[in-house]
Amino acid sequence: MKIVLTRRAAVRVISFSLAAVLVALGVAFWQRQRAAAYQRQLEQGYLRSLGELSSYLVNISDDLEKGRYLGTPARIAQLSARVWRESGGAKAALSSLPMGELQLDTVYRFLSQVGDYTMSLSKKLTAGEALSAQEVENMDALRHYAAQLKGDVDEILLAVQTGELRLSELPAPQEEDGASAALFDQWESAEQSMSGYPTLIYDGPFSDHLLNQYPVLTRGMEQVSPERALAVAAQACGLPTTQLQRQDDENSHMPCYVFANQERTAAVTKAGGVLAYLLDGRQIGQQRLTRQAAIQRAGRFLEDQGAAQMHATYYEVVDGVCIINYAAVQDGILLYPDLIKVGIALDDGSVAFYDARGYINNHRQRSLPSPTLTAQQAAASVSPLLSIQSSRLVLIPTDGQNELFCYEFLATADGGQQLLAYVNATTGAEENLLLLIQTPNGTLTK
Repeated sequence: MKIVLTRRAAVRVISFSLAAVLVALGVAFWQRQRAAAYQRQLEQGYLRSLGELSSYLVNISDDLEKGRYLGTPARIAQLSARVWRESGGAKAALSSLPMGELQLDTVYRFLSQVGDYTMSLSKKLTAGEALSAQEVENMDALRHYAAQLKGDVDEILLAVQTGELRLSELPAPQEEDGASAALFDQWESAEQSMSGYPTLIYDGPFSDHLLNQYPVLTRGMEQVSPERALAVAAQACGLPTTQLQRQDDENSHMPCYVFANQERTAAVTKAGGVLAYLLDGRQIGQQRLTRQAAIQRAGRFLEDQGAAQMHATYYEVVDGVCIINYAAVQDGILLYPDLIKVGIALDDGSVAFYDARGYINNHRQRSLPSPTLTAQQAAASVSPLLSIQSSRLVLIPTDGQNELFCYEFLATADGGQQLLAYVNATTGAEENLLLLIQTPNGTLTK
């Protein structure tokens, strides 16, 4: 029996068939998009771990260099503990990266031993023993290999950021995929470059714990309305309130309202309505302002935010923005825990960056003691390898979120390297040491 479809039936069959094909294509497209989104998320996670690995390695290298200039066993013990923590963080970051069949035994051994080895040396110094020439040589070698490994990691990081390599596609060595094989070769080269570092003997770990911190400045302040917070954000951004939209709130240890448009984002604390941070993502034009003009504009912006007693310390120019670090001042004493960073765009003088979270976390009126030691007495704790240029009283933060009343000594090593040495103004203990890095774009500390 022959079935004859009417024209209307034929149209229906064709329509249903076409709809089914479109649904199937839609499902396939959705699945492909979902897989691509998952792949991007995975790659971003790997990229973040690679960046963290690079940061840990540069910290290890810098701390090992500082160790050459430290003058007291107690301070060396603190630095050794920090190297131990940083090496552990570097191992964790490295272990989260995909390695395929590649074995980085030497790299892992280096990261496992560098912190514990410095701890063993600090214990030896605390016991009143001197370091041997071999031990001093080992420390310098460790610094060299940390810097070298950081360079290898940065090469991989740059290649991943530019799209030349994909961390999620590391093959077995016999596979011939060009980009993936290149990544395998990069990691293998990093492993081989570590083969000459010295065998180390160490006697155990050292660690400490950081506490969660809640803002001191806004403690006890009443919660402001979203409308009041919007007004604060709009004033800081130099925009009418209608040009900012409310985003998801930040409900962390510093709860904030967040507002944004296509270029600017501002966060205002729910308690007290204090501007916590501001970011401007616009493209910065040709530089027209001097550094001094940028500092003056940053000072006026700080006054507008109610933070007038601030002192500009160091600055850096990044992508056309002059970022100045400000510390609060009380009775002529610099309060480094109460830190605000202000970035001024050098094309038009607008505020491109502002971060007051350190200030909000820590700022308060303190009962500051008179120093027990004179600057001359405290200078006895500074390494004899350093020539002191100047001194001032400061308050510095510790890793455990405590504060120390210190003399800050600006000093210079024989090779011209400038450093900041911090000596306790009460006990004379050497508390910290920072390297001053002079660049064409500013002065930084490490």
